[in-house]
Amino acid sequence: MRVPAIMLLALAAACGGSDNGPTRPPTNKSVDVFTLPSAFSPNFVQVNAGDTVRFNITTAPNGEGHDVTFDAKAGAPANIKVTLNGVVPRVFTERGTFHFNCFVHPGMSGDVVVQ
Repeated sequence: MRVPAIMLLALAAACGGSDNGPTRPPTNKSVDVFTLPSAFSPNFVQVNAGDTVRFNITTAPNGEGHDVTFDAKAGAPANIKVTLNGVVPRVFTERGTFHFNCFVHPGMSGDVVVQ
């Protein structure tokens, strides 16, 4: 009876058993960006490839909505059309810096840096 138990222990050691449990893939996170009357807050976010940025868009005090337009660059997500109220997510899959603007409100801009 001891021979099979010893063989099982040797086999487990050879397989590199671990007490850490199963390996899980990294989880992607979400980051929120809010629209103020004429600014994004925050106007700079840093995420990892595969993460989501949720643009929380609210109507400006003058009744205008906001858009999110990314500079034409490989890997940039789709632009967000003028929206009055809503949460619009964008997943960033490519590394780099992605600059965006609200053309409804000149000077309203921000950057997403993807590592």
